[in-house]
Amino acid sequence: MKKVIFNEYGGVEVLQLVESEIPILEKNTILIKVKAVSINPLDWKIRNGEMKIMTGSKLPKGVGIDFSGVVETLNIATTKFKKGDEIFGSLNAMQGGALAEYLLVREDDIHLKPSNLTFEEAAAIPIVGSAALQIFDKLIKLKSDSEILINGASGGIGMFAVQMAKRLGANVTAVSSSKGIALLEKWQVDHIVDYTQNNILDKEQRFDVVIDFSDKLPFDKAKILMKPKSIYINTIPSPVQMISSFFHNIFSRKKIKILFSKPTPGYLRQLASFTEQGMDVVIGKKYPISDYKLAYAEVPNHSILGKAVFILE
Repeated sequence: MKKVIFNEYGGVEVLQLVESEIPILEKNTILIKVKAVSINPLDWKIRNGEMKIMTGSKLPKGVGIDFSGVVETLNIATTKFKKGDEIFGSLNAMQGGALAEYLLVREDDIHLKPSNLTFEEAAAIPIVGSAALQIFDKLIKLKSDSEILINGASGGIGMFAVQMAKRLGANVTAVSSSKGIALLEKWQVDHIVDYTQNNILDKEQRFDVVIDFSDKLPFDKAKILMKPKSIYINTIPSPVQMISSFFHNIFSRKKIKILFSKPTPGYLRQLASFTEQGMDVVIGKKYPISDYKLAYAEVPNHSILGKAVFILE
């Protein structure tokens, strides 16, 4: 089978498409024929070596975290899945390896794919959807009058966070490029800031919550937009930022909270339900697995609406 790996840390040049053995079924595992894999910022942060403290230095490593596909074979005595079921799910974010033609997973790693979604739409959900759910479930408690700023609102996590915040009744200010405005209007956000035309830092409004999904509005800048008692969500933290936020929070009422996205069976079930109820999943670009280097060169440097995904035949 084809699989994308890297044998050393670095840029896209270290990535390789290799032939590998199809995983051998083990006890309490399920073999998945992969149909689509989405692209996440963690993919290149891990490949660049930024997360060594959490991923370790053992190489080679695979690429990719969340996926969709079809149950090929399984070795579980009692399970809700059967051969031929269409599923979506994710691997351990710090281990990866989803960008392959076959995967060996546990039952809790996957959920039945909503019938109204394509494989590529389903693959786009687990990491970013679970991250958005976790923000509102664990890190903040929105009220109907909460004022929230979402930077990177039409990107991967942003598309879910915006829709969820509106479902919860918050007053949402969304920052996006001009090409994301139509989506934000569809999702009925309260205020839209086109960053190609206006600087969000010039805005006079102050917010209860600021969430940065673009990695371009760090706390040092965002704090001028925050109310005296407020929360900043760091969604792509470095190990140093994780440590520094702890000490910052001891002395400040403007709190920094760190997102550690971890999909769970409950989150996957809830996300499936949301999409069945009409929550949008936007696919901005699709790549064949053979374009793995092009994809990882383009996606970090281009403003793509929603998610970019690999299609595996």
